Amino acid sequence: MENWTILEIIKWTTGFFKEKQIVNPRLNAEYIISHVLGCKRFDLYLRFEEIVSLENRDKIKKMVIERAKSKPLQYVIGETEFYGYRFLVNESVLIPRPETEYLVEKIIAEIGSCNRILDIGTGSGAIAITLKKELPHLMVTAVDISTMALQVAKENAKLNQVEVEFVESDLFANLNKKFDVIVSNPPYIPKMEYDALDKEILEYEPKSALLAEEDGLYFYRKILSESESYLNEKGRIYFEIGYNQSDRIKKIAENNGFTEIETVKDLNGFDRIMIIK
Repeated sequence: MENWTILEIIKWTTGFFKEKQIVNPRLNAEYIISHVLGCKRFDLYLRFEEIVSLENRDKIKKMVIERAKSKPLQYVIGETEFYGYRFLVNESVLIPRPETEYLVEKIIAEIGSCNRILDIGTGSGAIAITLKKELPHLMVTAVDISTMALQVAKENAKLNQVEVEFVESDLFANLNKKFDVIVSNPPYIPKMEYDALDKEILEYEPKSALLAEEDGLYFYRKILSESESYLNEKGRIYFEIGYNQSDRIKKIAENNGFTEIETVKDLNGFDRIMIIK
């Protein structure tokens, strides 16, 4: 067919995704098509009979083939949404998860008049940039060991029109100041669980942003053992944690002199956030 309408492309793509066992095939088709056409997904329903240009059909076809190979939709279209803001993503950064929005929401609700905040392992910059958007008075520093991840984070800061200080650093290595709040969603998946992850994650998302040594607790140990030199008096630490790690991280915190420790469950009832004061 030379003259494909939007509806015809949606139907064909949905069928193709079903054959390839892509979850939510129609939704994936609509996201790709609306991205290429530069419109909102729901706008497609008002444009069903519109003919799609050959150039746009070729772009859609290329993305559909990528998605059919189990490449995550966010990487295929090159962006995602986090806390209502747009973020660019590629395979050098982890795709921000809805669970992490809950971590950000908790921080926004609690930190009050704090001034300096540090985001360790910033990746796409989602946490740091969102906090700066929501709390403009904050002085936000974000670190990551990955040069490529920091390039993405800097683009996202520019996209969202905020100023964040980005530092290439292995945890605290290249920092020389103290903060009121330290936040981190570090790699916390142990080897046994990592090997069982979905194909989309294993083949495309950065291993270094997911897998952690010492049964997934390596970065919690490092941060908690070194944080005293970088945390102001009465400062606090916010972690995203694995569903079964709360008790062990609490012991690590206590062994490093922290006494006020709170675990918060997510909306599904799993341990998700740890607040350490």
